[in-house]
Formats: sequence, C-alpha cells, structure tokens
Amino acid sequence: MSEWKATTLGDLCREGGGGIQTGPFGSQLHASDYVLSGVPSVMPQNIGDNIIREEGIARIQESDAQRLSKYRMRKGDIVYSRRGDVEKRALVRDANEGWLCGTGCLRVRLGDSSIHNPAFLSFLLGTEESRDWIVRHAVGATMPNLNTSILSAVPLAVPEPAVQRAIAEVLGALDDKIAVNTRLTASTAELATTHFSHAYQNADRIFSLSELVSTQYGVTTSAHGDPGPKFLRVTDINKKPWVEWDSTPNCTVSDLELSKYRVSAGDILVARMADPGKAAFIDPGDPEAVFASYLVRLKPHNPAQALYLYYFLRSPQYLEYAEGAMSGSVQKNMNAKVIVASDVGLPESDLILQFNETVAPLRRLIQSHLDENRKLAATRDALLPQLMSGKLRVKDAEKVLEDAGV
Repeated sequence: MSEWKATTLGDLCREGGGGIQTGPFGSQLHASDYVLSGVPSVMPQNIGDNIIREEGIARIQESDAQRLSKYRMRKGDIVYSRRGDVEKRALVRDANEGWLCGTGCLRVRLGDSSIHNPAFLSFLLGTEESRDWIVRHAVGATMPNLNTSILSAVPLAVPEPAVQRAIAEVLGALDDKIAVNTRLTASTAELATTHFSHAYQNADRIFSLSELVSTQYGVTTSAHGDPGPKFLRVTDINKKPWVEWDSTPNCTVSDLELSKYRVSAGDILVARMADPGKAAFIDPGDPEAVFASYLVRLKPHNPAQALYLYYFLRSPQYLEYAEGAMSGSVQKNMNAKVIVASDVGLPESDLILQFNETVAPLRRLIQSHLDENRKLAATRDALLPQLMSGKLRVKDAEKVLEDAGV
C-alpha cells in the first residue's frame, strides 16, 4: 500500500477548494416553510446506505432554496447525518442535484479543483474503519453528534486518481444494479396497490373488519443480535409493503411463547402504538419470528381474504379511519378493538381469488428483487475492505462481478 497517501477528509476537501458545511439551523428554516411540492430538503432520516431516499422527504419552495443557496447540493457531494446515526452518509447523484442539505445534516464537497473521485471517497467513508472512527469521536453522551471539525479529522488513505476511478466503477456497478432492483421493486409494489384499488371498486358487501379477523397482542421481550427468532417490532414495519428482515433483530422466548406468538404466512401485524395503523403482511418463506407487544396480530377467519385485507389496511380509506380513531394526546394509540372497528368492502369471492392470483406473484417478484439486492450488497461489502486495503486488485474484483452476473 506504499502508493496510497495518508491524509484526512478535511485536507482532501481543502486541496480541491471544497469544504465541509453544516446544514441550515432551525431558525433559518421553520416548520411552516415546508410544502407538499418543491425542492427536496435532505434530513438524517432520508440518508440510507450511500443513497438518498426520496420517500417521505421534506420539501421547500424554490424561493427558500435560493435564500439558502449556500446549502444546496451538487453531484459528487457527500451528505452526512449530523446527529443520531452519525456514520450514515450518501453520495449526491445526478437526481439529487440542487437539493438542499437540510437541518441535521453535513455536506462534504471535494471542490472544483479536486483530482479525487467523490464516488470512491464515499465508498471509502463506508468502510468499517472509517465508520468506527466517526462513531468513536462523535460527541454527546445521550445522542452522538458530528460537527465539521470531527468530520474534517477523519483519517484516510487514498490511491492515485486512476485507481480511485477503477475502484469506484467496480463498486458503483453493484450499487447501480441495487438501484435498478429497488426501482423495479417500487413499481411492482405500486402495481399491486393498483390491483387492490380495482378490486375494492367492485366491493358490493360491507362488513366490520372485526367480523373477518381475530386479534392478538404480541409478546414482551428484549431484542438482541444473538441467535433466536426474529423479533418484529413497530420500527421494523416500514412504510413499504414488505418487511425488511435483515434489519429486524432477534430475541429470546420460551417454547410456549414461540408457539403462541410465532407468525405465519397470511398474518397481518398492525401497530397499536408509536405509529398506530401501520401494517405488515407475513409472506410465505419469511423467517421464523414473533411479534412485539406494540403490535396486534390480525388473523383472517378466511385465509383467502388475508392479502386483500392487508391491502385494505394500507388503503386511504383505512388510513383516514385510523387517523380519526387514534387516541392519546402525548402518544397516539389504537387498541385491538379500535383497529378492527372499521368497515371494509368485500367483492365477490371469485374477484378476491383473481386478486390473489394476480398480486401473490407480484409479491414473490418483490421478494426476488429484495433477495438479489441482499446478495449484491453482501458482495459489495465483501469487496469494499479488500479493495480499499489494496489486498484485491480491480481486475480480480471485476471477475467477481462477472461471475455474479453484474
């Protein structure tokens, strides 16, 4: 590794005329400034694994974005979470050009005169060594915080620009494939929702949801990373119509508890606290898991209605009901009785069967994309430290990608 130069993140930025910039403070951007349509403002919750997630992103008017122009991002910038999960970072891509580095974030910019590759730098900052260094040096006993000084001091070792570009291309090919699969997954999920809307329009019978399902509260135990069944919590039921099991922790339960609270295909889990009304569906092939006490299991009396009822719980009709039915001034909540007190329209049985025959394969396709993404991410994460340490040549890494079909 003699050809790799020891430096710091701050020095790299200064070299190219760039720098590290803190996002605007709350006094510069008030809650009333956010709008439904406008320039996206990136917050910590929008930063994924080297990618900015647009789903649920806050937006501001163009006039406010111009007023805060010093915080706007350009392709090649890297945006960091300034508090909480401080190791999170994302490369700013073409699609994010002109977006705002929002409150709670930091923007890293190499500068117009830099000879270094920003995609390579973003991968380098994603190595275990860099992430661990940042976590160790973050300040704050309750919640870790980053500032420009800490981020500037991150120690790095970089090769010559040509090697940087080659490494970035190899790892970027994996990220690009993951991004394609993610878009396909989202469009497939939207198609499934469209099929539900068509089926719901043909509903000619009205029932109370309580007539169609039984309910059960979950188990109280602690999450951990040791072997054991998955422990499905409210936080693990995201706003997407699938569970991301990779980030769901394990737990320890007795044999009796496992038998009582183990989820099975066709179960619907609904949050009763924290984010009441949020729902998840257990697909065939999902891992062994139990569900937490802040969740309520809905088990349809007729298994053929399970998928249809799950999509009803995600529909605007049910979400509007849930919003009006929540109680609690400090923390909103819904008990099991309230969760199932909504009316639901059902079409004839043959139409529900058609819905199942159409949507079940779509959900299998979603799982296929997610499984491939897990394998691609594992390949990328295995190559990353080897390439960054110089132990693996780029040509050898390219052969790994070829064997993986990338």
